[in-house]
Amino acid sequence: MNYRGIIFDMDGTLVDSFHAIHGSLAETMKQVGLTPWNLEKTKQHVGRGIGYLVESAVGATRKEEAVKIFRQDYGETCLARTFLLPEVSETLPLLRASGLRLAVATNKALAFTEKILTHLEVDRYFECVLGPDAVARPKPHPDMVDTILARLEITKQECLYVGDMPLDVETASRAGLDCLLVATGPYPYPTLQREVSVPVLKAFAEIPHFLQME
Repeated sequence: MNYRGIIFDMDGTLVDSFHAIHGSLAETMKQVGLTPWNLEKTKQHVGRGIGYLVESAVGATRKEEAVKIFRQDYGETCLARTFLLPEVSETLPLLRASGLRLAVATNKALAFTEKILTHLEVDRYFECVLGPDAVARPKPHPDMVDTILARLEITKQECLYVGDMPLDVETASRAGLDCLLVATGPYPYPTLQREVSVPVLKAFAEIPHFLQME
């Protein structure tokens, strides 16, 4: 497959951030007087950004206050609770060494994203990292993808989008990119196979083989 670049989603694709997000959401819900969700319910609401997550948990009337609480707590705790997913650290250098240009498009705030990628020592593999605060509209709108393509100077046909959930398929489809999912996020492999029409891999390390690099 003759791709020149790959755009990765962040949470559930590159990093396991669910415990970090859940911890901050639980603290937020406690501070506004609500019973925190369990981890599985939190996972089902990750992917559309902090605003969507927090509003889903506390409601629109308390959203502004709750977002401030969440950002404060997440900023203080995210590094201790966020980890690279299996095989990511070994696979990214292989992809870069093959000549592929790598980027990240995430609905996580850019400041948190850059902080985490640097802490986990994988920031050097990505030529472009964008969050929702860098464009007019978050994913699944294609603003982030279009901006990355322009910065990398590659076409839609030359770029693959890699994510972990149906939202990523929608993002890639709206942007006109081929899409590949890895079953490393909140959706099990059999569920993804049933729900999406794009290829699904069980592990991140399978990406080079999928790209026929081996």
